[in-house]
Amino acid sequence: MSRPLPEDAGPAAPELAPMDVAESFRRVDGVFERNQTISQVLSDHGLGGDLVQQIISCAQPVYNLAMVRAGYPFRLRFDSTEQFYDFEYPIDSDRYLLVCRDDAGSLLSEIRDFPFEIRVEEVSAAINSSLFLAIGEIGEKDQLAWHLEDIFSSDIDFFIDLRKGDVFKAIVEKKYLDGEFSGYGAVLAASFVNDGRHIMGFRFEDAKGNPAYFDAEGKCLKKSFLKSPLKYTRISSKFSLARRHPITKKVQPHLGVDYAAPVGTAVRAVGSGRVVSAGAKGANGKMVHLRHPNGYETRYLHLSRIAVKAGASVAQGDLIGYVGSSGLSMGPHLDFRIQRFGKPLNPLTLIFPPGEPVPAEKMEQFAAVRDAWMGRLLPR
Repeated sequence: MSRPLPEDAGPAAPELAPMDVAESFRRVDGVFERNQTISQVLSDHGLGGDLVQQIISCAQPVYNLAMVRAGYPFRLRFDSTEQFYDFEYPIDSDRYLLVCRDDAGSLLSEIRDFPFEIRVEEVSAAINSSLFLAIGEIGEKDQLAWHLEDIFSSDIDFFIDLRKGDVFKAIVEKKYLDGEFSGYGAVLAASFVNDGRHIMGFRFEDAKGNPAYFDAEGKCLKKSFLKSPLKYTRISSKFSLARRHPITKKVQPHLGVDYAAPVGTAVRAVGSGRVVSAGAKGANGKMVHLRHPNGYETRYLHLSRIAVKAGASVAQGDLIGYVGSSGLSMGPHLDFRIQRFGKPLNPLTLIFPPGEPVPAEKMEQFAAVRDAWMGRLLPR
């Protein structure tokens, strides 16, 4: 069976997992090239036009093979008479498509889960410069850093708050296929010591039955707003009531925070809300304006591209645009602004209330989960 694609699969071809097959079977492993279609691949390996169409039609109810992607692997097998036996294609990191012949020789298709072995393991490290470097230095993958950022993103801005000597620990599910690491499952619990603050998060269902993370008292770690609208960034200009503008040279208020980042860096909504406007706004360049509950509004200026439309609803963390240098701008950056009831606020000093806590009727269940992991998170 095909090894699932890594969560951050890029253009490089993923490996294929070994498979035990009868010696009389011939196996073909390949990778879809740019602009290559399923019809071309099957035809190039000797399948006739009628059979190719039968395979595509057979798969259609469960997966549209017109959606195959460059860089994704495939596997074909032929029996001892060189007749088509089956075809496999990984849809994502957890599932793959199988089109095969049944005992009567008819084609059938289904989507199967990869038979992972799940191991619960502890991962911990001290930070010298960045979370990603610390993760890499202990042989782990970037996906784990993304998971930790998502868990603690309301309490820690991972690009301005980290200090040398900060420590994290995670109790995480790791997925193995044929004995080889294939990706991460859920982070069951995690802790972060940041500049002396010890923050812990435990995975549990929220009031809507969705997985979320709560502190030891059952308070939700995810607050109404994220601390930063960018994943990769540095602050190039802070909130100020009197800043000398780098282009006009006039001293005037700068009622936001400038995050320097490369053109094309994804910009996410810091909170759930509705798009008031999305388009060119003079000196502000391409801008997205969001309205949130409780009188809050956020603006994202100087974008290169916009990914939302006026009137649309967005959830916290949704993609809304990309960093650029449109409008009156010295270079690529995001000017991020937030206000409440019309009053400008400093995004770097705001403290937002947490989301809904663990429901009272589930506190006993949560306490059992928390206590199961607490001892493994505390310093030894």
